[in-house]
This record gives sequence, C-alpha cells and structure tokens, in this order.
Amino acid sequence: MEAPTLTNLSSGETEDRAITSDGITRLALNHPPPVPAVFNDVVSDALSRVFARTSPADLVATHRWMGTEIDRQQGAVFAARRLGGMPNADRVIVAHSTQAALHMLLPGMIGRGGHLAVEQMTYPPVRSFAERYGIHVTDVAIDGDGLDPNAFEDLCKRGTPSALYLLSTYQNPTTVTMSLDRRREIAAIARRYHVKIIEDDIYSLLSPSPLPPISALIPELSWYLLGTAKSFSAGLKLAFVVAPDAATAARTFWPGVRATYWMASPVSAALMADLISTGGDVKILSSVKLEVAKRHADTLRTLPMPIASDPGCLHVWIPLRLGLSSTDVAEAILRQGVQVAASDSYAQPGWKPPQAIRIGIGNPSSQSVLLQALKTIASVLSDFENDLRPHD
Repeated sequence: MEAPTLTNLSSGETEDRAITSDGITRLALNHPPPVPAVFNDVVSDALSRVFARTSPADLVATHRWMGTEIDRQQGAVFAARRLGGMPNADRVIVAHSTQAALHMLLPGMIGRGGHLAVEQMTYPPVRSFAERYGIHVTDVAIDGDGLDPNAFEDLCKRGTPSALYLLSTYQNPTTVTMSLDRRREIAAIARRYHVKIIEDDIYSLLSPSPLPPISALIPELSWYLLGTAKSFSAGLKLAFVVAPDAATAARTFWPGVRATYWMASPVSAALMADLISTGGDVKILSSVKLEVAKRHADTLRTLPMPIASDPGCLHVWIPLRLGLSSTDVAEAILRQGVQVAASDSYAQPGWKPPQAIRIGIGNPSSQSVLLQALKTIASVLSDFENDLRPHD
C-alpha cells in the first residue's frame, strides 16, 4: 500500500496541517477542525474591538494575573452555561491552558507524597505531571458508563485519595459520556469521603446535549476546568478554572503562589472575553459542531467495523479483536503513513488495557485528507482481520 504524501493527495489539494514534512497524517492529535469561513470574520471583528478599547502596548504591558475583572466576569458567564448557575467571579481564574492549571492544582492541592485517583485509562500528561511533583497515581476502574463508583468507593475506604481527576463528558480516550445518575453517584462518594474533584470538561462544549458537570453537583469540593483549545482552535489556549471558593482560588493561584507561567496571554484573554460578551463564541462553536458532525458521518461510512463515537466528540475509539495488540496495529498503520493512538499509551505501565486505537478526526484541515487517512486505517485493519480468520 502506498503511504499518502503531499504529492499524491487529490488534485488541487494544498498542504494540510495534519501532514508532516515526511508525509505522515497525524490523527493521534485531538485538535478541533478549522472553520475559517466563520472563525476569521468573528475573530477579526473581536480583535478590532479589543484594540479599539486598548492600545497594543497597554494590553501587554503587564501580566493578566488571575484575569481582569472583565475577564473573570465573562469567564463566569462562559462556565455558567455548563454549570447551570453563575459562579461568583472571584471564584474564577483565567489560566493559560488546562495543562497550566493542572500544573498549579496538583502540587497546590495534593503535594509531594499525596495521592491522585484517575480513570484507569486517562489523559497521558496527567500521569507525567503527577510524577514530576512526586504524587502517587492510583487507577480507578472504568466501565461503559465511565468511572466505576464501586471501585471509587473501595479506593476511598482503603485510603482516601486527596483528589480525583476525570473527564465526565467524552472521556479521553474511550469517548464515554457519563450518565447523570453515575455523576450523582460519584459526587455522593466524593462528598462522603471528602475527596476533591478536578473535572476536566474541555470536550463538553461540542456536545449537542451536554449533561451537568459533576462540579455542578458538588461545587464545594470541585475544581472545574473549562478550556478552549479543543473546541475553538488549538492555538487559542485558555482555561477558565472555577474554584470551590474565592479564598481557595487566591491561595492556590495568585497571590498564594507567586508563579506566573500559568497566567493567560493578555491578547487571548481579552479576545475570549469579547467573544463571550458579544456571542461570537457561540457562532464559532456552532460552526465547529457542524464540521465535527460531518466528519463523524464520513468516519462511520468509511470504517466498516464497530466503533465508539458521538457526533460531538473529536475522537473515535475502535476496539480491536481479541488477539490484536493496539501497539502493533498502530505501528502497522503508521508504516502506511497515518499516525493513530494505541490504548496502551493511556494506561499505567504494567496494566494491559482493552486493546483499541483512538483516531482524532479534527486535526486534518480538510475532509479529503481525513477520508484518505480513514481509508488507509480501514485497509490495515482489514488486513489484520484477514490474518485472524481461519484459512482452509
């Protein structure tokens, strides 16, 4: 099979951001699809308003700290759409990104020698961040509805973790969205054992019918993270963090910790505040949702095998047949010019997860590049299936 390269794409195709200089189409990345027809006009108008109010020199003259009063007020408006009620703006921190916020929360909330509970398959950087700060990570089993409440309570009975990190909507990598009943169960257990919740809700903005976050059910113990990089644009990195209360917010971020690396870029913060106040963010999100839904439809048509997916999720999850290794399959697909993620990469070393691959459908700039990559994946998986069939 010929690996896809920039020179053998369909006629008239220009260079795509998902394709590397050596011709690899990167579907291991989970970026939202670009929607330039809407994004460019909406963001250009917003930036014009920002610079009409503030000169460039004044805008970047100093740090944004936890966000200006306007930043935090608009952040409260933005988070309220998910939380179902308006948090007080003094509970809101405007951070550079979800990762930057995690770098403050893990050492600030848990500290060296403490314990963090995570889903058994989880966002890989969380494990490396915890290791950097000397934090022990304990896996909690997951099932078809997300975090297993019995496993979570058993862990709490053996020794309460300081905090639980999880994604309740479009879990990474399995795509599972936790039911409302399950969210209530997890919140009740966390309250019973006084376990703090770090809820990463970054994917929820693309859901056609999002459920209330766990943080809305247990706000007194929750740190709610609502980032923009997975729903607007990968380079528009910003995260609105809603703390349990104002004093805890100030103690964990500024002025409690005199670091500045986590602070938001003034331009990004001012841009996002304007988008929220004018409804520009809703226009961009609506366009991204439509594009993601189209790509899901293409994915379902192109891949003949059963997959776990949702029209609002940026990734799909392909369980592999018994006897197949996710690492072997991912490596075989890579040899044909497409990079995907293996389930092994989301698990703690020493534990063998259910074998599957994750495909990010948003990273290619064009649907044609995505389609060609999906056909490559389908062909490789078909070859593996044929090898497993008994032959006469």
